[in-house]
Amino acid sequence: MSKLYAKKIIESFKLEVVSGENKLNNIIEVYGINRAGLELTGYFEEGEKSHRVIVMSTKEYSYIMNFEESEREKRYEKLFSRNIPMIILTDKFEDNIAIEVGKKTNSLVVRTNTESTSDFTQNVLEFMDDYFAPLTEVHASCINIFGKGVLLIGESGIGKSEITLDLVKTNHLFVGDDRIVITKKSNELYGKSHEILKNLVEVRGIGIVDVSQTNGYQVILEKTKIDLVIELTQFKKNGIDDSERLGNAFVGYNILGVDVPYIKIPVSSGRNIPNIIEAAVAKLKIKQSGLYQDEAQILSERAMKFNDD
Repeated sequence: MSKLYAKKIIESFKLEVVSGENKLNNIIEVYGINRAGLELTGYFEEGEKSHRVIVMSTKEYSYIMNFEESEREKRYEKLFSRNIPMIILTDKFEDNIAIEVGKKTNSLVVRTNTESTSDFTQNVLEFMDDYFAPLTEVHASCINIFGKGVLLIGESGIGKSEITLDLVKTNHLFVGDDRIVITKKSNELYGKSHEILKNLVEVRGIGIVDVSQTNGYQVILEKTKIDLVIELTQFKKNGIDDSERLGNAFVGYNILGVDVPYIKIPVSSGRNIPNIIEAAVAKLKIKQSGLYQDEAQILSERAMKFNDD
């Protein structure tokens, strides 16, 4: 997990630094944002919550303005002495004494001109997700097909990269190959390429291919939700055909505690695997739409009707 420095939030949200210019490299070590309501009353939580970024807006301003300047200054000093990595003031928090105390204590205090404090807070939390959310790395290819993120897994040499390139040629979106970083956010999984291999595919016999150059940036997708895991397997490995012919259920594949729909597709000479993968994704979408009809049941009903006739 890469470190989240205060300056990354400041730069991303165009925040104005009003004190503590030498503290831009403060490390945000704890996920989350605290509103400073309780802290301004003199109550402080112990533990990691005490080191979260703090936001002060309308409610905090309405409360603190009930006190004289000297009392407000004392309360700010007590708050700013808690080793807080960054204090964010909105335009609705207009007490300049807070800024003066920030300068006196050399605390990192910044301003935002956002109109909605709740929207701003949510956006910062989503930004933090990329640094604090649980993640893992898998050996796979990742592509978005018909709006669904598909993770192709299978043993080395099975043809994941070549199949991915075939799918890109039919206007599906390339996310990554070989090293896929998967992040868990709100109990959903998102996949993206490892930075080292971004836009790159290794094809045996050719070498490294830059998909953005060979196919254009319009086929590149930065990240995608993982909706389906497809394992490519050798057909009749060790002489045994263990593929499911009439099965229609997507079983679960666990990644970071989340079960993702999963199927196996046998690979053999003559099979058009990209077409089969497209069909699998289409079937998943139909199932999720609620319009799905069980094919085995349809076949059984037709057989019974045929026999009756």
